[in-house]
Amino acid sequence: MKKRKRAESQTRVDVGKFNRACRLLLKRFASPFRETYLRGKTEFRGFLYDKMGCSLLEAEILVDALEKNKKIEFGRLRNGMRYGEWEIH
Repeated sequence: MKKRKRAESQTRVDVGKFNRACRLLLKRFASPFRETYLRGKTEFRGFLYDKMGCSLLEAEILVDALEKNKKIEFGRLRNGMRYGEWEIH
């Protein structure tokens, strides 16, 4: 029996949109950007939704792709703290 691929591995991201999203985040957010993990991702998604004119789902997929490719990274300030810093590369 063949194994099924995970849904996220089948999602393809347009390279042009990916690069544009990265440039937009670099321009808008100071690096490091201090926030919680979830609020930071929500801020990024909402910003890309507004600036790129894409759907919320596409904006979320772009943010996930940026994180997966280490264009944005979250690091906690100390163990047990909710807040951390988002690095945008």
